[in-house]
Amino acid sequence: MSKRTSQIVCAGQLKGAKLKIKAVKNDGLREYVTIINRGTVIQPMSGWVLASLRGQAFYPFPDELVCEPGMIVEVQSGQLGPKKKPEDQNVVENLLWTIGQVWNNHSDTAILFDVNGMEIDRHSYPHKRVMGSSAHRRKVLVRNDNGFEIVNESLRQAKKGTRKQSGALADQL
Repeated sequence: MSKRTSQIVCAGQLKGAKLKIKAVKNDGLREYVTIINRGTVIQPMSGWVLASLRGQAFYPFPDELVCEPGMIVEVQSGQLGPKKKPEDQNVVENLLWTIGQVWNNHSDTAILFDVNGMEIDRHSYPHKRVMGSSAHRRKVLVRNDNGFEIVNESLRQAKKGTRKQSGALADQL
């Protein structure tokens, strides 16, 4: 008899999955971000990251998390306190990020990145107020020696182009 083993699946957003940040709530000292899969297929979350743009805080999702169609994931931060009944009865997974405060009380942007560091969705609050023109540019999550860094997608592409040109120049020498 063979033993069954599980394998972690790391994937960008699969065709048919549609992950969206539904809300970012600062409920007193209790904070949470609600993410929903509005698609029709499951999405493995291994390697995915939720980030606070203003605070540059990063939450890597657990490797074993799989977000099923219609499933809602709540990522909590701040004081835990008494658990309130969820507004949406489809909340299936509650994850604890930290007991520290993550989200700025005045405004911030939550960004969901896939395993490849590509921006999948964002949610800014208060509602439509954004912080400068760069807040509208698509972001990319870069892993480095210090953890993570959020950069503009165009900046990342420019850096890649510079490295390719430097490599080509070195090949010519």
